[in-house]
Amino acid sequence: MTNKVSKSKSAVRAAREAVKASQKEVLERAARNAEDLAVFFSSRERLDAVDEWLDTKIAGLKEQADGKRAEHRRTAGLAVIALRDRGETLRDIARLTGVGEKALREWIRFAESSVADDATNDEQPQGGAVPEGSSVRDGADASAGRAMAAPAGPVVGAPDQTWPATG
Repeated sequence: MTNKVSKSKSAVRAAREAVKASQKEVLERAARNAEDLAVFFSSRERLDAVDEWLDTKIAGLKEQADGKRAEHRRTAGLAVIALRDRGETLRDIARLTGVGEKALREWIRFAESSVADDATNDEQPQGGAVPEGSSVRDGADASAGRAMAAPAGPVVGAPDQTWPATG
């Protein structure tokens, strides 16, 4: 048997207020949790977007690096071609540069193919043909629209020749 306890109105009112206060705290806590979860999910989406952004930037930088490498290979190849056109043998050029003959030939092929590509793009004779009286280097300079840079050190076989300063 249960004891029947009489409840006063003030006790019932106090109990209801305590329950309401407890429920209010639960609702406030749930609201704060919902805000923090929204911040979490938003930050996680942005974190994933950073990875995509980084991949895009890396791809763009790789493309720029490939372009710069190609330009430097072309310039090196054109310099080797110029040395060769002045009568230096590949063996001598390899000895002077410290680079193997195979690498020198690759740079020459790269420079010649890029000159041929430029000639094709500029609607000049195709197939890498160079007009008589001009060297591959001259064709590259004309199609690139700029003169080749002066060598950094002294030129072998040309002790009296001075190079103009380039910007």
